[in-house]
Amino acid sequence: MLHYYKLFWINALNIKGRSRRKEYWYPFLMTVIISVIASILNDVLPVPHILAEIIYWVFNIATIVATFTVMVRRLHDIGMSMLLPLIIHLTPLVFLLTGSIITLINPQMNFSVGSSLVLIAGSLLYLVVSIIVLVICCTEGHKDENKYGINPKTS
Repeated sequence: MLHYYKLFWINALNIKGRSRRKEYWYPFLMTVIISVIASILNDVLPVPHILAEIIYWVFNIATIVATFTVMVRRLHDIGMSMLLPLIIHLTPLVFLLTGSIITLINPQMNFSVGSSLVLIAGSLLYLVVSIIVLVICCTEGHKDENKYGINPKTS
């Protein structure tokens, strides 16, 4: 498991090639474990709040980038492009920026039924796409070479 977590960080900026399921899921598990341990330590140890926030954000941003690239390589293993990882990673950013801009323009704005329905529909669509990507990431990759490279199990 540590081997795959190391590969996760070594290839954090690499979107070329293919990654097997273990290269995607073991780092996911390690990130959850590290986050739980860090949360417990943050509650137990007298760490200044600002330092904890900085560590939290640096780790999360780095993890988001590395997760995006390993997801791209994972989908390459199945023969798919990087479109779904782009949707998965950019959708929350678009919602955040849109909400921030709307709040800056009109801080007293009350959401109408229409805008609430759009937000709910967008959230449901995001959930569906996330579940599809989850299922795809569990799928076994192509056994032979594809346009993204050789089978990572044989290399």
